[in-house]
Order: sequence, then structure tokens, then C-alpha cells
Amino acid sequence: MLPVRGCLWLGEDIELNRWRERTFKVITFGCPVNQGESAAIESAMRDEGFVKSEGRADINIINSCAVTGSAAAEARRVARKVKRENPGALVVLAGCYPQVYHAQLAGELPQVDIMIGTRGRSVLPALISERLIAGKDGTLMSVKEHGAGDSFEEMGTPAVQHRTRPVLKIQEGCNEFCTYCIVRQARGNSRSLPEDRVLQQARFLLEAGYKEVVLVGNQLGLYGRDLDGTDLPGIIHAVSRLPYEFRIRLGYVEPVSVTQDLLETVAVNPKVCKYLYLPVQSCSDRVLGKMGRRYRAADFAAMVKSARELMPDVSIWTDLIAGFPGEEDADHAATITMVRELALSRLHVFPYSPRPGTPAARMKDDVPPDIKKRRATELQELGGELAFAYHRAQVGRELQVLVERVVDANGRRYAEGYAGNYVQVRVAVDDTAAEAACAADGFATALVETAYPRLVKAK
Repeated sequence: MLPVRGCLWLGEDIELNRWRERTFKVITFGCPVNQGESAAIESAMRDEGFVKSEGRADINIINSCAVTGSAAAEARRVARKVKRENPGALVVLAGCYPQVYHAQLAGELPQVDIMIGTRGRSVLPALISERLIAGKDGTLMSVKEHGAGDSFEEMGTPAVQHRTRPVLKIQEGCNEFCTYCIVRQARGNSRSLPEDRVLQQARFLLEAGYKEVVLVGNQLGLYGRDLDGTDLPGIIHAVSRLPYEFRIRLGYVEPVSVTQDLLETVAVNPKVCKYLYLPVQSCSDRVLGKMGRRYRAADFAAMVKSARELMPDVSIWTDLIAGFPGEEDADHAATITMVRELALSRLHVFPYSPRPGTPAARMKDDVPPDIKKRRATELQELGGELAFAYHRAQVGRELQVLVERVVDANGRRYAEGYAGNYVQVRVAVDDTAAEAACAADGFATALVETAYPRLVKAK
């Protein structure tokens, strides 16, 4: 009997390897945190023997977002489209959307073979292998609720990313109670990647040749508060001491978590990009109160002014929600006035989208759709004006540019990239320094001569 038993086990190994040679692709929606997690999922899938595909794939992993209704709708559309065009494909819906809404989705999306939330994704390749071998019908549900004892979950080996600026997720979760936001339900309480693991992953990316690393989290400013002896300024300094030529960019930091120490760290550390993404959402105190935001418009203005005193040329981006329940014309006007006075560099504008399960979804949504659209358009137009003004102010400055690609334009070849302040620059590749930077995917110095949307000319 023993020889027969040995053959059976060998057969299972062969069968498992055959399934693991299947192709896969990851389709990503949402924030930079999702982008980093998708790269980690790709790495874990490759480690298990699956083969990444840029086109049609046997396994389609949709890493979803639940922050807006449109993002959720797009995830549903893609799941249905994949199954319609390739009925034999395995469809996985992962991330925030199933984490929060899995009960409704189980009956609404029969096209999905596996649903997995924001916990336990490190075992996703194993779940996929088991499902392929078993060949069972119906949706395999693998959604675990978040709890007080959650720890930061790593999803396998650090991932080499197909991006010039790879993201490194160092924090997850949120401790705020904003009335419109679903992130706390989707991600749980704040937790941080220990400092030694951050440094190990950063070193891996830098050894792979990357010249910029973006530190991200759902509430990045809380990094380290669940650990002993470190915080966001501390981890920035620790990463910056790694012995490579590179720069650090911060993802968005909620205004409630911005400290003077953080601003000074960004200002004085030469490896940190002079760029801040501070999502204010509204500049009306009345609306901020309804949103559950624990600061007021004057606090945000003081924060911006303090950053400018330390870094006169800092680029400051923000998010704004147009048409929040109860928002009146005066509230909208207050936001317009303050954003213009602060001369922010870029605005990301979102018409209010109620998320089921949030307190705001139970509020009377008394801003008509046409008013929401008009207010959003006005904010977007203001954002265009401010972006142009900020870019125009860069003319005559020398900026360090991280080269990303080479393009042909007007009969010449240019290297394109972004400066530390997120201004896009073109560098003529007939310049010796630019050619060297292109060859090394490195830095070049550019003298800005032409304003928005393209900045041209290398020194």
C-alpha cells in the first residue's frame, strides 16, 4: 500500500503545480494604499508560481475601493465584464468594498468566485489554489471582521513595483469618526509596520534601483502611535539615513495629525520632497462640524501658513467634498475664499457620495444634484487656476527632476519626470546630464522656462 500512497501525494503535487502555472492579473481601484497592496498581492502570487498577465488572465483579482459610490460601481462592472467575456476565469473581489458590504454583495455578484476583505489577504494565493483544485460553484466568502487586537498584516515578500515612485505602506486603519467616511469600517483601528520592517522594505526597494519611495497609510500621521519609541517624523529620519541616493515623498496626512515636528522634519530633511497632501474636505466650520472633522478652518489655514514659513515653495494639495448634506451657499463661498487665499497647489474635488452604513448617509441629503455639480465645477475651475499659478511661479527655478520616461515632441526627444514638489518637467535628452539621468533612471537638474502644463528645458 505504501507505494500507492506515495503516488497519490506526487499526483497532488503535480496537480497543484499545474494550477499554479495559471495566469493572473490584479485590477486596482482607489488610493495609494491599495496600489501598494496590489503590488504585494502580485508578489505573493508570483511566489506561489502563478504567472502575471497584462492581457486576458485565468485569475482576475479586483482590489476594490469603497470610498465613493462610483468606485464601488466600477468594481461591480469589471467583475461582471470579466466573467461575461471569459466565463472560465476565476474572479476575486478583494479589499475595502467586500470588507464592508459583503452581505449585500454575496447575492448581487454571482460572477465573483472569491470575496476577501482587508484581513487575511496574505493567504489569498492559497485560497485561489484550493478553489481551482476543488472547482466548487458559488462564492467563497473569506471576510473577517476587524477587532481591537488587529495587528499590521504583511502580505508576503516586499514587492518590486511597476512604478517610478513605489509606495510603501507603513500604516493602516483609522481612529477618526468622520460621518461620511467608510474607511474605519473597512480598515479597522490604526496600526503600524514596525520600524525594522519599514527599513527592510525600504532597503529592498532602493536596492532594486528605485530613487523615490512614497510612505503611505490610511491615516499616515498616526504612524507609530501603537508602537513604542517611534512616530512619523522618526520613521522619516530613519528611512532617510539609508545610504542611497533617493528621496522620500509622503502620502496624504490628515490635518488632525499634522504636528509642528512633522512640518519641521519635512522642511529640514534634504531627502524629503517639499510636498504636503492635507485633505481638508471643507473650509466651512459648520460643515466641518457636520463631517465630524476635529479641526476648524482657521486651524487648517494656520497649518498651511506654518508650512510656508518653513518652506516658501512647498506644494500643498488638498481634497474637497462639494455638496455635503446641509452645505449652503455661504459654506461653499467660505471654502472658495479660503482656498484661494491660501493659494493651494492642487485640488482634488469630489461631489458628495453617500456611503451606506455611515452617519452622513442618514442625514437629509438636501443639496440637489445640479447644485452639487455646479459647486464641484467651480472648485475644479479654481483648482485649475491655482495649479497654473503655482506652476508659473516655478519659471526661472532650478528643480531636481526624477526621470521617468523619454518622449518625442516637436521633432526632439525629451526626458519627462517630476520634481520634488510634484511639478512635471521635460528635460532635453541632448543634454549630457539628462542623457546620464535617463540611462540610470536617476535625477537631472532642470531650469524651468515654460509654465503649466509642461515645463521644459534642462540646464
